[in-house]
Amino acid sequence: MMAFRNSFEQLPSIAQDPSKLDVLLSASDYREYLIQAIREAKSRIYLVALYLEDDEAGRQILTELYQAKQNNPALDIAICVDWHRAQRGLIGAKQSDGNAVMYREFREKYEHAVPVYGIPVRGREVFGVLHLKGLSSMTR
Repeated sequence: MMAFRNSFEQLPSIAQDPSKLDVLLSASDYREYLIQAIREAKSRIYLVALYLEDDEAGRQILTELYQAKQNNPALDIAICVDWHRAQRGLIGAKQSDGNAVMYREFREKYEHAVPVYGIPVRGREVFGVLHLKGLSSMTR
């Protein structure tokens, strides 16, 4: 145990200020937090996710993003999703053309586009998917 502790403490790290971290304990808390960040963004919104599902939550997030873009066309918005997951529905669900259909429907409905970039990770999901998740919302 002591050897593990010593090697663990030697790893490179970036100091964090715990007072500047928010801990979200549920998916609904995260959705509310994300929506508030979208509404407050002034210069850019970058969202990286495995996918935005064609369901109530995914449609709500896309609606908020598109509304922010319509309200402020200069707002720099980019969404990155796993290209393979965007092209299919959920495993076990009925056959569909995937979430990419929803992304196209939103694009056709609004004047100012919000680009959704599909990142091709690997052809076989068992070996890799887009595991990077995060967001950047600038309020300045």
